[in-house]
Amino acid sequence: MRKGLLVVLPAVTMLVIIGCDGQVQTQQAIDHYVMSQILADQGDFDAALTELTEAIKQDPHLSVAFAAAGDIHRKRGNYEVAKHYYETACQTNPYAFKPQYNLAVTYQLLAESCQSFNRAQQYLRQAVKVYLRAITIQPEDFDANLNIGACYFQMGKYELAEQYCKEAVRIDGDSPQAWSNLGIIYDSQNHLYEAVKAYKQSLEIDTNQPNILLNLGSTYMRQNRIKAALRAFEVAAKHDPQNSAAWEQMGRCLYYLEHYDKSLACYEKSVEFETDSPTAYRGIGVVYMTKFILEQAQTNYREKGLEAWNVSLEIQPEQDDLIKLVKKYSPKIDTPQL
Repeated sequence: MRKGLLVVLPAVTMLVIIGCDGQVQTQQAIDHYVMSQILADQGDFDAALTELTEAIKQDPHLSVAFAAAGDIHRKRGNYEVAKHYYETACQTNPYAFKPQYNLAVTYQLLAESCQSFNRAQQYLRQAVKVYLRAITIQPEDFDANLNIGACYFQMGKYELAEQYCKEAVRIDGDSPQAWSNLGIIYDSQNHLYEAVKAYKQSLEIDTNQPNILLNLGSTYMRQNRIKAALRAFEVAAKHDPQNSAAWEQMGRCLYYLEHYDKSLACYEKSVEFETDSPTAYRGIGVVYMTKFILEQAQTNYREKGLEAWNVSLEIQPEQDDLIKLVKKYSPKIDTPQL
């Protein structure tokens, strides 16, 4: 998500001819606002907030002062406080795009940081509402269209997510993020060929996107295009050699292609970078147990397979099917007769 940029409006636009005293008061408010921007640029945010408080005191209708205070609080991670300031900025100037956009972004950040699913959904609904206001003011804004699409996606409204993401692509067809988001949305609707096309378009614009390569590979897997998936995962690992998911998925592909030793090497590489991955240890176990079934004299394969499965279960006990496999392949222990 792109962050909202601080907008500094020319001071002259803020002058209102309401009599001599009011004009002086407004000019003082603008002076405090300008000083706050200088201080903020220098990184002295506390002093900047003090100046903004004075600006608002001098002119309670100075929308840019409320918006600037919101920017500082959002930068500090004080999203609830930032929300309050952006809301006031929107009330004092309802036709300004940037405060609306920044308010919507803040609602999105609140949703991302929220531990409660229901509360997060409430924040997302608020974000959508404000983004729609922002898009009404400035329909061609790329970020607003992209972000509202992300909100709709998180709410499970995939058709609306697709609509706004396509609009973002129309506005800026050279954005790899817009194309990758569109691919994810297509994937979630099981439109696999459209997803592949969108992922590829994103990768043409920016080849160094390991996570998108992982998405592309996973989509190929769902199409049973194992060799194509393997190539995507290999490129992902090339760009990010410590990406455990890339190595794990390579192991999975190589297993399906019956290259068991290579598969095992990839799974073991995966756990080097993520030592608590239950799926990687499960994969190691599957490879060893397959090798044991093919060569039953090699009981060490069975032992290594069972050990890997047990480690997987220690990390994630809720694997009923794996528990059954452990019981099935564990050697029978004779109980001595008393």
